[in-house]
Amino acid sequence: MGKGSSILATIALVIGLGVGSFVIYEHFILIPPTTPDAPPENQWFDTASGTYYVLSGNAWNTIAAIKFDFNVSSGQTVHFLLIGVINFDDSSTPSSYVEVKLKIAGIILFYPRIYVRRYNLDSTEGLRMSVSLQHYDNTMTSGNYSIEIVLRGNSTADSARDFSLFVQTFN
Repeated sequence: MGKGSSILATIALVIGLGVGSFVIYEHFILIPPTTPDAPPENQWFDTASGTYYVLSGNAWNTIAAIKFDFNVSSGQTVHFLLIGVINFDDSSTPSSYVEVKLKIAGIILFYPRIYVRRYNLDSTEGLRMSVSLQHYDNTMTSGNYSIEIVLRGNSTADSARDFSLFVQTFN
């Protein structure tokens, strides 16, 4: 066998080992991606990118862009996830606060809540905070519910923005 034949044989061997390794990897080592049997059900969400200011007199302000209905079946648990941003304006007082709650079926829930206070005594600059609320409730009776987000505080210069609300029911 000549020098050219041995080079071709070496190239064929390298290609054969590469292809063989790929086949072994693909069929025996690689874990196939899993796909759910059915798409998730019982999920509702909405977002609001506008700015919602605190009302005067410590009154509740509804984030009107986020309001939807969801339903709970017997024996289900409800998962709530709320994410957003609270802005404390540079003109607000160092003891300013903003409180955010869920309003379900027209009733503002006492708990859970987001309560943030500025506590910024040394600076006159504004302050922006990312906030989140996660809550599970297994005491809700079966039925249809509407949900909204409400906020209040003690400085009309402060605001909330970029909120997202996710609700999911499960057994």
